[in-house]
Amino acid sequence: MIRTTFLFSALYFFCTVAFAADDPVLVSRRDMTITVSDYEASLSVIPPEKRKQMEPSLQQTMIFLENVMVFRKLAQEGRELGLDKDPVVRQEMVQAADRALATHRLAHLEASLKIPDFSKKALERYETKKADYLVPEAVRAEHILVKAEGRSEDEAQRRAEEVRAKVVAGGDFKALVKAYSDDQSHKSNQGDLGFFEKAVPGKSGGMVKPFEDAAFALKTPGEISPLVKTQFGYHVIRLIEQRPPRQKPFDEVKEGLLQEMRSKFVNDARAAYLSAIRNDKSIVIHEAAIEALRK
Repeated sequence: MIRTTFLFSALYFFCTVAFAADDPVLVSRRDMTITVSDYEASLSVIPPEKRKQMEPSLQQTMIFLENVMVFRKLAQEGRELGLDKDPVVRQEMVQAADRALATHRLAHLEASLKIPDFSKKALERYETKKADYLVPEAVRAEHILVKAEGRSEDEAQRRAEEVRAKVVAGGDFKALVKAYSDDQSHKSNQGDLGFFEKAVPGKSGGMVKPFEDAAFALKTPGEISPLVKTQFGYHVIRLIEQRPPRQKPFDEVKEGLLQEMRSKFVNDARAAYLSAIRNDKSIVIHEAAIEALRK
């Protein structure tokens, strides 16, 4: 359900929308109606991520319209009681209008910006930072984990050596995973860890280092690692598949780079515009009056 906070924010708009003859009514109650224009106005003040949550669902849309009706009724009763004449309430209404207009002003500012063509800069960034677009080497492996919990260290090691010997002798790896592994995820993945990447400068790998080192030391699918000790216990690792490192071509990353640059351009322009307002030299801070608020 859309949070009532957003509905309160939209209330100011509901109370000021003029009904048009060609504005279809979605919900009606006695002399009160919610029209398509009401609905669209209400959506405009809801954050896009919240809007996406309700648009596909008829049930959520109905709940939303029902809440709009409830708030419109409460607003109507508030006016009948003269609450809109209260100075504090009137100021709240003015500030609600200010917030709405400010939001639309910023949207208008952003829409009016002439965004440069960043294609050349995107290519320059790609060429100077190619390492950022390198997909590291990866392997797909399966393992059996023997923990020391509930066992002595020697018992855990002997059990791990026992299961490794059975694997090396050609035992069914999946069956041995089921019989020996203390990794609880084996119930869903049968020991298959999927692909995980090798650590590279500036980017950690997918596994703890002793495990990673042992897995990437394997070169042939089906090859079994020596016993590997990590903070989780003892591992027997079998290589399934290797995936070599790959340099992403510019065409693959171009749109992401352009979007990043466009967003930065818009954000910088918005920040500069707001900074100019905040730093207007005509602004006077009345410190005594502000300090009085604290008393």
